[in-house]
Amino acid sequence: MDFGAVWPEIILAGVGMLLVLLDPFVGAKRQRALGYLAVGGIVAAGIATLFEPRTGEVALAGMVILDPLSLFFRLLFLSAALLVTLFSFGFLQERDQDVGEFMALLCFATTGAMVMAISWDIISLYVGLELLSISSYILVAFLRDERRSHEAGLKYLLNGALASALLLFGLSLIYGLTGTTAIPVLGRQLAAALGHPYGGIVWLAVGLVLAALAFKIAAAPFHLWAPDAYEGAPTPVTGYLMVVAESAGFAALIRLVSTGMGPLSTEWGIWLAGLAILTMTVGNVTALWQQNIKRMLAYSSVAQVGYILAGIAVATRGGVGSTLFYLIAYLFSTLGCFAVIIALSARGHGEQIADYAGLGRRRPWLAGLLTLFFASYVGIPATAGFMGKLGLIGAAIHGDMAWLAVGIAVNSAISIGYYWSVARTMWIDPVPEAAGAIRASAGGSISLVLSAVGVVLLGLVPQMFFHLSQWASAGVIR
Repeated sequence: MDFGAVWPEIILAGVGMLLVLLDPFVGAKRQRALGYLAVGGIVAAGIATLFEPRTGEVALAGMVILDPLSLFFRLLFLSAALLVTLFSFGFLQERDQDVGEFMALLCFATTGAMVMAISWDIISLYVGLELLSISSYILVAFLRDERRSHEAGLKYLLNGALASALLLFGLSLIYGLTGTTAIPVLGRQLAAALGHPYGGIVWLAVGLVLAALAFKIAAAPFHLWAPDAYEGAPTPVTGYLMVVAESAGFAALIRLVSTGMGPLSTEWGIWLAGLAILTMTVGNVTALWQQNIKRMLAYSSVAQVGYILAGIAVATRGGVGSTLFYLIAYLFSTLGCFAVIIALSARGHGEQIADYAGLGRRRPWLAGLLTLFFASYVGIPATAGFMGKLGLIGAAIHGDMAWLAVGIAVNSAISIGYYWSVARTMWIDPVPEAAGAIRASAGGSISLVLSAVGVVLLGLVPQMFFHLSQWASAGVIR
């Protein structure tokens, strides 16, 4: 059996296990070295990914595929993991948390996400999902001395277990109906099963799978766990889950519905389009009255999920390509926001929006970068988010879903309200008398610069990234 197809996953999982073995023997003063080891492992996995073939080769007895889509998601996950690793150093050390254990869990979670991206079989897909989920549950509850972290971890665990059960039940029904676990064969077999007396079970199975994945990506009305889990989790973990865990859910969704259920696209496309409108509306409206910035960004993340779902719902190569481009924009905007939050909260200022009062006078570069990331979320021209939403709106119009394009535009306008409230607090409100010093760590500063460059680059020179996204979506719609 050729294990060369999964070298990036082997490298990353191996580094995770090495971190677990070394952690008990490394003193508190040398914990940072374990973080550098994690960074090295992520970079090595990225290099291994770039040197792998991308010709659609199927390996490991049909369990995985090496195609442009798998390359795209692997690099997306590794890029996000690298940025999170960089701005986690200062956060963990200031709170006397175990760097080695945290980085090991981060490596295992990223490995699970990568397995989901390369899966060509529902068994390997489920294995990757569980590796990502179990590691994420522990990461959310990582702050042992904080009760809200434990509460968030428990809520995430209970809701995640329910979603996993729904997914497993739906996949088992699909296997019973089709007699296969191979994703590319599922669509033809399910379409044929519709003509049988038990054809109604097909829609039950598809509905269970879509509901389970909607739980995983925090789409409304399956999103209720996300604000509590994201608010209580360690701040680097919140950013990681909003990017990697949700993107992994989208990777599974694209594989299953676009490739595995392509012949049923007329039906599931309408379902997903309706879910997209509901999700973006609920997320944006609920975010308007939030006072905690992590909770506000959690609801903002729900809205972003709605935008991303819109591209998949169109069920065309252009729609999937626009979704992939938006995921890149979402990565830089989200992780940039959390790098700023960590720089502020690391100095004891908390996570309330009121804590950002006068930030424009105290640290104008931090306030300016956070404003840039918010502008990208809204879709202001010359930012990554603008080009991403433009692509999604264009895909919806060309896919005869103009009403979906209108929903994206209206919801983008609604979102201005809560982003502006933070910007007003930073630039207009006076500096509090008790304001202390603010300083981003070296790793946090690097993450901020890389995120800002990504947002501006995608906004001003998007052609290369659009071509990459369209190339990665080739062959997805069958």
